[in-house]
Amino acid sequence: MAFVETYTCPPICKNEILRYAGCKTDNDLPSGMLEDCINEAEKVLTYSVCYMPVDVKICGENTDFGSFSVKSKTVAKNLEGCKKSVIFAATLGVGIDRLISKYSLLSPAKAVILGAIGNERIEALCDAFCTDIKAKTGYYALPRFSPGYSDFDLERQKDIFDLLNCRKLIGLTLNDSMIMSPVKSVTAVVGLAEKPHDRGYNKCITCKKTDCAYRSI
Repeated sequence: MAFVETYTCPPICKNEILRYAGCKTDNDLPSGMLEDCINEAEKVLTYSVCYMPVDVKICGENTDFGSFSVKSKTVAKNLEGCKKSVIFAATLGVGIDRLISKYSLLSPAKAVILGAIGNERIEALCDAFCTDIKAKTGYYALPRFSPGYSDFDLERQKDIFDLLNCRKLIGLTLNDSMIMSPVKSVTAVVGLAEKPHDRGYNKCITCKKTDCAYRSI
């Protein structure tokens, strides 16, 4: 059975918003634009997560989550030593998508900033959820890993959606091109460990797209 959690606004990191927007400082933006966009976004953002703890078995490059399996070296390595995991989907709701669409016509610069806010907010939501996993499951969360990264096939989105019933629980849908709606959403698997871990989380380590503008290493 999948569970649902809703969150209040996680702490905002303006530097991350600027990074997603391709700006070094807010001096690169018209005066007050960043604050205006944050204030407008906060009025429409919601923070919802549906999740399910599952048993996991790893054999070579294959990871069995019970209802589906994944062939991926990086997923197997990421969950190494785990007998359980959490599969989750998180979304900010449709409001931020509508704002971005609105300002793509009225003010493209604002649309870019709102898109960056959405990116920072969904990552903050995922971080908040993963921080809470110990309280929810009794286990420690390893770094999360999403379909589409490295050799984790994007097609596995279908399996996650089928397992979690995302549409019914948090209003999250998936089209035939594996694009989620609302767009500012994430699905991921998280390994569960019995002891605290020292595996630092940086998805750029396993991503092969070295020319990405958001790359942090």
